[in-house]
Amino acid sequence: MDCGFQIITDSTCDLPKSWLAKHPFVTVVDVPVIVTKGSESHILRDLGPNDFYAAEVFVEQGFRASTSHPAMYSSGPEAGASISVEDIVRKNVAESKDVIYIVMNSALSGAYGTATPLFQSLQKEYGDNGRRIICVDSRCMSTGLALLLLDIADGVKDGSLQNVDQIAEFVERHRDHIGHYFTWGELSYIKKSGRVGAIGAILGNFLGIRLVCSAQYCDDGERRLELLTPTHSHVSSMIKVRGIGKWAEVIGTYAERHIVNPNGKIIIAHGNVPRDAHIVESHLRKHLPNARYIIGDDWRCGAGIQAHGGPTSIHVNFHVDGVERLDKTIEEICQIIHGISR
Repeated sequence: MDCGFQIITDSTCDLPKSWLAKHPFVTVVDVPVIVTKGSESHILRDLGPNDFYAAEVFVEQGFRASTSHPAMYSSGPEAGASISVEDIVRKNVAESKDVIYIVMNSALSGAYGTATPLFQSLQKEYGDNGRRIICVDSRCMSTGLALLLLDIADGVKDGSLQNVDQIAEFVERHRDHIGHYFTWGELSYIKKSGRVGAIGAILGNFLGIRLVCSAQYCDDGERRLELLTPTHSHVSSMIKVRGIGKWAEVIGTYAERHIVNPNGKIIIAHGNVPRDAHIVESHLRKHLPNARYIIGDDWRCGAGIQAHGGPTSIHVNFHVDGVERLDKTIEEICQIIHGISR
């Protein structure tokens, strides 16, 4: 489909290659995985979900896995990058296309802050030729960003989104209605982030503890991925349940209360635990039997997301009536867990 514009987004959106092949107006830029131990570091590029083993080899040797920014500038310091955001913009402008970069959540990555001056400069350079070159903060990450892009693709297909300004307005209007809920079956990666202590991680792994986590607005007004705690002040109070089935029941109850459309999209993605993903699906179907479930071998948490949560990551995304503040979500989740446990 030649629509006169190109959308750029980050590989942390975790859109399957099969979907991207059918939507050539979306270009994904690589977010490399960085493994670091002391002064030694290695940059791992273009890793797919099944390629995370390349980073795990280092993790097993005591390295810490994290992610870097996409390569922004054509002559930037990102040696070895296959193509930069600037390269993509200039290529599409040469083909008389406008460009919009829908960037991963600025509260979780500095990519938006780096992209903004670049896009301002490019707009100034090409604006006299009638081109529009803009970037917008998605306030989403991983399959939450994927869900937002699925909605945009629907709008492009039905003709309701015909240019980059309309797409930017759509993102700003709908980004706060993308619910993102996640957990892990193995907590060592989260332990390295400092959010879970060593003893808590060992006990959690042994007892099958599942943390209940979400992307909510915090007291500072930023939307971040947060471990939910009743006081939001210390890790020992983290909201948790035992087993993937109980976790799925909590999310299913919450989804039934807050999903915008009971027949709408629900993404269930995993790092490398398909069995857990299907358990989650079966529980959610009890609450929302007519929803459009997006799940399968293609829908995976990519290497960039696994770098932070590990291969046992589970993500669930759906459209919500509104992303509430962290304290309100915590209160409701606690009530749901109490009701299920009675």
